[in-house]
Amino acid sequence: MVNYNFLKRILVVGEKNLLSRLSEYPLMGIENSSSLISMLKNAPADIETYNEKVRTMEKQGDEMNINFRHEVTSGAISSSLMDNLLDLIEKCDDILDKTYFISRELNRFNINYSMSPDEKEIRDHSYTNFIQILESNKKALDYVHSILNENDLGKMRSDRKNIEAIEEQVDEIKDNIIDYTYKNSGKMSYLVFEHLNTLAHKLDDLLDDCEDISDLVFTIMLAVTS
Repeated sequence: MVNYNFLKRILVVGEKNLLSRLSEYPLMGIENSSSLISMLKNAPADIETYNEKVRTMEKQGDEMNINFRHEVTSGAISSSLMDNLLDLIEKCDDILDKTYFISRELNRFNINYSMSPDEKEIRDHSYTNFIQILESNKKALDYVHSILNENDLGKMRSDRKNIEAIEEQVDEIKDNIIDYTYKNSGKMSYLVFEHLNTLAHKLDDLLDDCEDISDLVFTIMLAVTS
């Protein structure tokens, strides 16, 4: 006679093991966020070096993505959770994809564009706020790392609330930056205006990914423990 409770425990162990291994992504995201902070503080000095560091991390993430997706689709994980797990893997990898997009934008702009004094002042003001967003992103990613290794649903709920609170704070910073660029649009070229607004939205997207990941993990854990 098949012991279904025993089989379910095996599935839970397999899925929790996968979630724990996915927690490498937020750690890599924290490292990439630190590289982006260095780029924002020092641009254009050493900006290409940091861009290459972020690019290397993004490539590693892509390789991990392929391996994790193969593991899920090969039958090692419960088929009923396959879609959620594939979405989760994609969201985790998306963190590294977005940080690489941001690093490339910073690299292109600061290497190729010569700014007026007014534009430098506007850029520096915006970059200071971008650093605040990235510091917040590092905190949110730390909570994501905890969630991916967590077994206590109560602790997971608490971590999710913390991520939501951080995202709301970052949303306000983003809106303030966009308001600032519009108020000062007459002092800069469209290229500078577009550069700053693109970064504001992309950096805010990093926090949205953290929220999405926490929601997916919570959904998966509810399914395997119910």
